[in-house]
Amino acid sequence: MKPGKHPGSKTKRLRPISWLGLLLIVVEVALVYRLNQAILPHDFGILDLAAPSAHAGDVIGRETIQYYSPADASKIIRRNYTAGIPGPAVAIEKITFRYRSQLPSGEMITIYARAYLPDNYSTGLPTFAFAPGTTGIGDQCAASLEKPATANWGDYDAHMMAYASEGYAAVTTDYEGMRDPSRIHHYMVGELEGRALLDSVRALRRLPEAHGRLAAHQVVLLGYSQGGHAAFWADKIAAKYSPDVHPLGIVGFGPVMSVKQTLTDITHGANLDWFGPHVIYSYEDYYKHAYPNVLLPNRYASLAAEVTAHCIDSDINYWGRTPANIYTPEFVTEATAGALSDVFGQFSADLDANTVGAVPTTSAKLINNGAQDIVVLPAQQTAALPALCASSLGPVQHVVYPAATHYDTMLQSFSDTLAWMHKVTGGDKIEPKCQ
Repeated sequence: MKPGKHPGSKTKRLRPISWLGLLLIVVEVALVYRLNQAILPHDFGILDLAAPSAHAGDVIGRETIQYYSPADASKIIRRNYTAGIPGPAVAIEKITFRYRSQLPSGEMITIYARAYLPDNYSTGLPTFAFAPGTTGIGDQCAASLEKPATANWGDYDAHMMAYASEGYAAVTTDYEGMRDPSRIHHYMVGELEGRALLDSVRALRRLPEAHGRLAAHQVVLLGYSQGGHAAFWADKIAAKYSPDVHPLGIVGFGPVMSVKQTLTDITHGANLDWFGPHVIYSYEDYYKHAYPNVLLPNRYASLAAEVTAHCIDSDINYWGRTPANIYTPEFVTEATAGALSDVFGQFSADLDANTVGAVPTTSAKLINNGAQDIVVLPAQQTAALPALCASSLGPVQHVVYPAATHYDTMLQSFSDTLAWMHKVTGGDKIEPKCQ
């Protein structure tokens, strides 16, 4: 006798009405669950994935899953986009997660990211992969920890929900070293920034919540300020580092194209005296070179403590607006003349190693910047265009917004950027404008 089969027994079949009742119960439970998500605290704790992680882009844990109703999402979007967005806000599912990225040495590290998915079960979503602007170097300054009501570093929740509401699967990453007590964030190292952004795209594809919803080959990489630097570097290294991620488009909003020019422009009116201390703290650790003659001795002696203590919301007030209070007279003189290589040879070479420069890729490229930008001066993008246009195998456009500053270029260019991305992901022709 077979186990579980009693002699003479007959299998009973459920009547059709029973299956219908069961279906109704399942639907009701799902609706109650979704309604509860909308009104209950949106923190489900740490959700670790069981499978061990061995590859760059693997998701190793989900920290929180949060649900926002259309009304909630609209309120958040309007914190930045006060006039709203072209289409209505939709319900958004936000997932904060951890993923693996690989260093050039082969070492695997953990990085945090956030995904924003339109919660309407739509499929074929293009990927909007975004690298944020500078938020700081200390672990407490990671973009994933931003609380705009307390300290506004860009209100990236609002930006990401705006693009997700327009039909994109949006993901934004922290950078290497952030929220990682074992290492520092190596600020303005293009290779590391680019790897983090590319691996965030891989991780988005592997998130259970995104499974079956993404248009695999419709990827646009974008970034603001430091993030623009990351986006262009990601494009430079994608073919070698992550051939499974083939960006169709690259967008930089007020992007850093030259770390050296960003630094030396403090002698030409750029309001970021804090930038040099951040770069020196990062590069001395990463390249294992000392640059003792750039900063005044008292600032150099306390560099680590000062740099890691402040996030971007307090950096300007802390470091001030007078280069002579931070940098040596020799450095100020050489920076003004644009001749760093004559006196600061190793430092100059390390800065140059992180210039965007030539990008011989097929992606369409868009630089948006504001004519009123006093952080990353518009002259920097203008200077970067010849090498970019000469090397790119895809069309390059540069758009200057006359009234825009560094801080509102993303807002003023929102509709234009959406239209450009729609063309790029739809396979439409982009006219190069390399003037």
